Order: sequence, then C-alpha cells, then structure tokens
Amino acid sequence: MKRRHAGSRMYPARLRLAGGAALGITLLASSALTLSASGAGSPTTATCPPAATVAKAFGPGAKVGHAVAAHSAYGTTCTYAGAMLPTRISFQFDTMTTFLAGERAASAYGTVVIHHLGQAAWGAKAGGGVYVYRDGETIKIVAPLVSNVRLVALARTLI
Repeated sequence: MKRRHAGSRMYPARLRLAGGAALGITLLASSALTLSASGAGSPTTATCPPAATVAKAFGPGAKVGHAVAAHSAYGTTCTYAGAMLPTRISFQFDTMTTFLAGERAASAYGTVVIHHLGQAAWGAKAGGGVYVYRDGETIKIVAPLVSNVRLVALARTLI
C-alpha cells in the first residue's frame, strides 16, 4: 500500500481519500436534510406561545415563567420556568411514520390515544406529556406535573 506523508505522520492514501469522501457524504446528507426540512414547511420559524397562553391552559394559579427558545435545524423548543419543573413545548419537523413509531415505543409505558386533535395525537397515561402530529410537524408538550386534560387544552390553542 502506498503511503503519503502528511506533516509528521504517515497516512495510507486510500484511508485518507475514504475519510474525505465520508466527510463529503456526511456534509451533503446534512445539507440535504436541512434543505428538505426548510422546503417542507420547517417548524424552525415557529415562535414560542406567550407565557400567559400556557398559564391560562394550565388553570388558575399556574405559575409559568417567560419562554426561552432554542432553535435547531429540525425544530424549536420553548422552555418555560415553572413553580417546580419546567414546561417544554417543541415544534419539530417529523413524518407520520416516525411519529407513530414513537407512540409504539412509548406504549410499553402506557399511552392513551387522543381523538380529534391534529392528524394523530397521544399522551402518557399518567399525564405530563402530549404529542400531536399535524402537517409534517410534531408538537410535543411536556409538563410533568400537569394533567393530560390541561395539556390537551393547551395543544388545541396551539393548533
């Protein structure tokens, strides 16, 4: 095998080319994912609902702080400081297949199907989390100390 000198180390020529090709494919795949996400109505432009809207859905006396948004290539996550545990609302690019796969995986821990909310929706049987799929995006609402009834009310205001 022919070796090429690169600085103070010797690298096999094939390995160096294979590594460069792998990096190029990785960059191409990640840019294609970003383009397909933005071309398919990416939720990265979603804005966080006002804290007053979240507090109203949670009921009287609910303490919800202002939203802190975190943006990524595939979605936006809004975190609200609460009385004890934070509430997180995520708007994420998704497909129906992966959404349903997530529901199947969580069903081992107990889930409940929520009817007439988005194209598909489910929540944790014990409460604290509601997941809604609609038009290529998933809205995840996670508030550990809040009942599903209140989380569904919030989800209805977001759709």
